[in-house]
Amino acid sequence: MENLIQEFDKEIVKMEITGKKILKGKIIDNSSELVVLFDGKEFLYIPVCHIHEIKIDYFNEDGLKIPSTFTRDINFIGKNEEMTFLKVLTKSLGIYLEIHVLNNQPLHGYISNILDDYIVFQSPIYKMMFIPIRHVKIIVPNNQNQKPYLLSDGDFSINVSNENFPSTFDALIGILKNKLTVLNIGEKNNFTGLICEIKGTMIAFQTAKENIIYYNLQHIKTIHNP
Repeated sequence: MENLIQEFDKEIVKMEITGKKILKGKIIDNSSELVVLFDGKEFLYIPVCHIHEIKIDYFNEDGLKIPSTFTRDINFIGKNEEMTFLKVLTKSLGIYLEIHVLNNQPLHGYISNILDDYIVFQSPIYKMMFIPIRHVKIIVPNNQNQKPYLLSDGDFSINVSNENFPSTFDALIGILKNKLTVLNIGEKNNFTGLICEIKGTMIAFQTAKENIIYYNLQHIKTIHNP
């Protein structure tokens, strides 16, 4: 199916995505769900739903040096495959990568599990994190599957998880009730405390000083146990 983004194919562009983040590079592939942008160093897989604006950078103000041809990583997306977000997530399993969920910092690690509407992400910093799929803005496979922070196998390695997780994010929140959790790490609206009540799409969150904060589940970008 044709889409308007195809008009920018092979062009150097400026792209604004959710969170007012500006990306620059050449669009090398696209589908109805995803755009692949090469920024001169890495391939960025960006869900179309997070793209707010695209315009051609006619003057290439940053002097990006983009090759005219690319060797596509068929281990990540097959040469003749139609790109979907689910396929990219599935082929990202067990691969070291960088994902952008939060507004001010990327997360490094690997995806260990994919559920109906969220992923389980293993981070060397935050350990096991739960991230709703709708909040994943960018996926960047690490070059040559390099470990983040150049960690050794003893410090951080890919492990196959046999743990059973709830199929939906709402069900996961129910299991995390009355457990110490961190919401939206590193963001302005991040909280540490206990989920003490769940009603519809709202949770009651008890902070360290016993203040109760009511928060919309739809705006939880990451959650993990400290």
